[in-house]
Amino acid sequence: MFIIGGGPAGATAARLLASWGWSVRVAHRSTSAISRPSLAESLPPSTRKLLAFLGQLDVVDAAGFHPNHGNIARWADVSHVTHTDAPGLHVSRAAFDRVLRRSARAAGARFVDAVVRRVEGTNPFHIHCVTSGDEVDTCRAQYVLDCSGRAGVIARRGLRQVESRYRTIAIAAEWECEGWPVSEHAHTIVESYKDGWAWSVPLSATRRQCTVMVDPLGGPKKAALPTKRALQTIYAHETSKTSEIGARLAGARQTSAPWACDASLYHAPRAADGRMFLVGDAASFIEPLSSAGVKKALTSAWRAAVVVNTCLSKPAMESAALGFFVGRERDVYEECRRLSARFFNDASAAYDDSFWTARADSMNGESRSPGALTMLNDVELARDPAVRMAFDRLRQASLVRLRPAPALRFEPAAAIEGREIVLRDALVLPGDAAPLRFAAGVDLPALVRLARHCDEVATLISAYHTEVGPVPVQGLLTGLSLLVARHALININEDSIV
Repeated sequence: MFIIGGGPAGATAARLLASWGWSVRVAHRSTSAISRPSLAESLPPSTRKLLAFLGQLDVVDAAGFHPNHGNIARWADVSHVTHTDAPGLHVSRAAFDRVLRRSARAAGARFVDAVVRRVEGTNPFHIHCVTSGDEVDTCRAQYVLDCSGRAGVIARRGLRQVESRYRTIAIAAEWECEGWPVSEHAHTIVESYKDGWAWSVPLSATRRQCTVMVDPLGGPKKAALPTKRALQTIYAHETSKTSEIGARLAGARQTSAPWACDASLYHAPRAADGRMFLVGDAASFIEPLSSAGVKKALTSAWRAAVVVNTCLSKPAMESAALGFFVGRERDVYEECRRLSARFFNDASAAYDDSFWTARADSMNGESRSPGALTMLNDVELARDPAVRMAFDRLRQASLVRLRPAPALRFEPAAAIEGREIVLRDALVLPGDAAPLRFAAGVDLPALVRLARHCDEVATLISAYHTEVGPVPVQGLLTGLSLLVARHALININEDSIV
């Protein structure tokens, strides 16, 4: 197994695969000619649960990163503050990535200080590298994971599509902020304004990285970055447009020259090319608004490691495993775009300028891929009008005898269990093309099968808890309401609820 890149995705995949007994080599250039501070990231509290699942929380906690206790937002001229008792993390990416690489090495992954120039062949692949000493090295591997981020060593070979309707550049600098309000020392600040948006990430009680997100020079569809000479002028002009961040920076001291990087969106419609996988940011780049980029990279690496482990240990499952990986990467990207749309629409309505109009227009009217229903979270599902109507009528009905609709079908679908991809029963809901297994944390095929033998909702809930496992009643009712709303289950009583 060969992995290109030792960032969060590469280091995580390497750790998992090595700990599962596979030989793993990672190409990662440890030195850089770029002299600038490391990118800062705001990781939400839910990242801790993911890191624990991946076996990385202890080493990350030991690094002593600055806590993240919430956000202060002024978006589309509306202020909102969130505070979390369970902390997330504010990290320097360089330091965070080093922690994950050390964890991968401890698990047995081998790192080589090199840059991958090209990948040839198919079985095995021949990976041509140039080491830090300018020596040429060739490695062989059955599978290759491109975890090289935006560089996309493999992904850039025509496998990615760039968002054509707008481009974004990020301009960042670091500040010493001794006078920053104490109550905000562990909070990220996010703010929109006319023609752009900004965020401020604390790396300590007094040190912050402040970034502005703007159109590149030459217009919203260009990719040109400003020259170093122009960066300070542009950065100062943009931060002066902010109210919340600008007011707090008034008494602060800028400690680094600003630097710029491309932050435009892109995605690979198919995140696997044979036995080459595009993982994390190599497969797609999402809007930083959600602070979900690192979480997305970690989960992408986990899925890639499980898929590769399955392909190596059970070759007959390769096709199903590859299809699972491609579908999940596509769905995650589409879901992140959909979540960004709400923020862009709000900002477009507030400012009515080309910066926000281009972003709002690009998100609106996007169609979901088949099976994208699997990406609905519990809150969104419960808010769906048809699901809510079915939910209310289920609660009001005196007697409910639910039976599977004639058009409902069961089909096998790929899913992760432990370290492998397996095939498990899923439902094809009337009008949908792709099978669905879970919604609101409920095993839908199991729920349908139990509904055949239960004539009351209370009896059905009790049977599910006994035969499948404990699930919050609200989740069970939401999953049941979805099946009723989508005509997968029908009430055979005269007082039909559908």
